[in-house]
Amino acid sequence: MTERTAPGRGEAAPSWRALVRAVRPWLGAAVDADRALEGAPLEARASGDPPAVAGCLLLEPWAPRPIPVGEPSGVRGFLDGIQRSRVLAHRDGVPVVAATVAAAIRVRPERTLATWEAPAVQRGLYLSRQALVAASQEGEAAWADVVATGVPVCDTTEGLDGEAVPLHPRALQQRALERVALARERLERRLAADWCRRPPGWLWVDGGIAGNVAIDAAAPAFGVVKSHTTLYGTAADLRQLLALPEAERSPLLLVGHRLRRAVASWYLRLRSATAADPLHGLVRVEVAPPEGVAAEDGPDPAGVAQLQAVADRVSGWILAERAPVALPDPRWDTLTYGIHACERYLAAVVGPA
Repeated sequence: MTERTAPGRGEAAPSWRALVRAVRPWLGAAVDADRALEGAPLEARASGDPPAVAGCLLLEPWAPRPIPVGEPSGVRGFLDGIQRSRVLAHRDGVPVVAATVAAAIRVRPERTLATWEAPAVQRGLYLSRQALVAASQEGEAAWADVVATGVPVCDTTEGLDGEAVPLHPRALQQRALERVALARERLERRLAADWCRRPPGWLWVDGGIAGNVAIDAAAPAFGVVKSHTTLYGTAADLRQLLALPEAERSPLLLVGHRLRRAVASWYLRLRSATAADPLHGLVRVEVAPPEGVAAEDGPDPAGVAQLQAVADRVSGWILAERAPVALPDPRWDTLTYGIHACERYLAAVVGPA
């Protein structure tokens, strides 16, 4: 990957306008910082994966499990990340995407949220070197010139065979978005790893934890998935899942493409489903499974019992975090206030770009 080292935690990332100033001589009059900010970020225009249903391994018989409500939350920190991507211009038909990624952990020492250590912020350009070369005889010189600006540059098609490099500008934008998402995930994983090395308490991670090797069975961390592009279970399982009552969880299950890389998971209903949306108020929680749960010869009963205790305790904490409500955000039914506050903090740190 041809990528310059970007600023990390505790270092100031270049501002949006500083980034634009650095590449304006390279792009010429084609780039307009104000105009680029007028449109919605690429994330708002990206099409998601199609909805799907996938298999899983149930660790308990299918029946709703009521979770006691009223216990205080044991969550100490909330981890979230954001990304903002915009097309600055096109060079010989190749989109030049400027992106900002950031992540932070917000802690609640005394009923007030504060930032744990320092947020991680990176800004840079994302474009295809091979597409530049294919589009113009001056493509290699153009790539050298953009690297010479001093702005961190990511080659979005590095490692692809020539025929696999997309030619359509929208496909190149999508490729850039994928690399931006990977950069954001790296920041989030690094923060989670720092937390888990010297944990001051339990960490709530916004999203799944499957790709984070730092979160093992001993790590006090769990992930909360708010979107349900993929639902897990059989047709009979899904009928019961969609009817899951408020403040109850589903059976435990293992989710993963390979058993050794599986995560333990369960669904939890934060708020009653509506007639218009059976997914209203539904989240899926992920934790690293205890040793023996994801075994080739079948789950270890002692490990499952340990996991049941964790699931009930963590579910109680999540339910306790339902107040205050994260209104007016339209995702209020699954977006708890700790993560909502982390999002707002990062938005203020990053600004419009």
